[in-house]
Amino acid sequence: MKKKSSLRRFLTNVYGYTFFNKLLLLSPVYAVFMQEHGMSDMALSSLFIILSVGTFMTQIPVTWITNKLGLKNAINLGQILKAIAFALWLVWPTFWGFAIGMFLWGVQSAFFNVAFEGLLYDELRARRHHDIYARVLGMRYNVSAVAAALSAFGSLLMFVGYQWITLASLVSIAISMICINRIQLRSHPHQAPKRVRKTNFMKLFRTGTRICVQTPCIFLMLMLTLLVSNICYLDDYLSPIGIEIGLPVVYVGLVQFFALGCSVLGQTFAHRFKAVPDWILYSSISLAGGLYVVFSVFYNVAGLWALGAAYALFAAIYILLYSRFQDFLPSSYRSVILSLYSIGDNVIYVITCLLIGLGGTMGSWRYSIFILGAIIMLIGLWALLFIKNRCAAQYNPNMRVLKTTHPVGDDIV
Repeated sequence: MKKKSSLRRFLTNVYGYTFFNKLLLLSPVYAVFMQEHGMSDMALSSLFIILSVGTFMTQIPVTWITNKLGLKNAINLGQILKAIAFALWLVWPTFWGFAIGMFLWGVQSAFFNVAFEGLLYDELRARRHHDIYARVLGMRYNVSAVAAALSAFGSLLMFVGYQWITLASLVSIAISMICINRIQLRSHPHQAPKRVRKTNFMKLFRTGTRICVQTPCIFLMLMLTLLVSNICYLDDYLSPIGIEIGLPVVYVGLVQFFALGCSVLGQTFAHRFKAVPDWILYSSISLAGGLYVVFSVFYNVAGLWALGAAYALFAAIYILLYSRFQDFLPSSYRSVILSLYSIGDNVIYVITCLLIGLGGTMGSWRYSIFILGAIIMLIGLWALLFIKNRCAAQYNPNMRVLKTTHPVGDDIV
């Protein structure tokens, strides 16, 4: 009973952090605020690029800092940087103020990708509950989706002033930090300081990279997860897509809520398919890509069923792929490999934006959707032909822990 109570407290704080980290009333209005202060469309686009650059360009030092400070302190530092970013926009509403703020927000994302993702998995394993990671991941994404939906109401509060919306967002960040600090770590917290003092980080990072390259399943699962999660990305373009398919401007938000609802549906039930054979999982990737192609062909309100079904499938597929990828990682190198994952995530995100822009230059977003769908179908086919079940043979079917033939921990001293 005590063990279950401890797990419940841990998950409550994890979900609390997830909720308040995402509950940002600034989300629907900060771009409008920037444009009201002289940012052109091109300048606004460059600020989003700076956000992404801030994440992947700082990933190596962020991982080093995480190893030095510990997971909780690293998460707190990231939250402080995000709070500074939001406050900076308010007191210095110029391009450079927005740019520095975006960069700091990107650094916070880097801390999140390494520290929080590592903390969640390692703590579940320390509590001997790593088998529920896929279910917890799905619930976490649902909590995040609810917070994102509530954040959309920030635009309705513009009558109180941008300052108060910013203050509410800062309060939300503070509450998220309280949730993180309430977590009692069990993943060897007492050994952490000694381990950090003996760690040669660059040697650790090179060894982590070598593990990815020399261990086919880690590399393949990393690449597959990155490609699927990024190539399907349409979230920022759903409003203009809604306008193109004939919805009035006042109703284009419904497309976002519809897609969000479908994602929640996929995330909620993803854990039930944790044991699905690899060939079914990879086939579903091609199926989801095919649904994108179907939507691009119809490209009207009636065709939204295909987009919604694709969103539900992608949400479930991502959770299943990411949980398997986490299962495959050696604990000693989790933060380093997650750092590599974050770098790849941002690089492929930029490539995806370029692909969407290429389709847009052809005269319609439908061509962008068709291009992405076709690429995803090819990714699923590649996984079926070249990954198959080869990874399952290298892992314990009960624990899915990597069977290594050499002691990977020897290189860290």
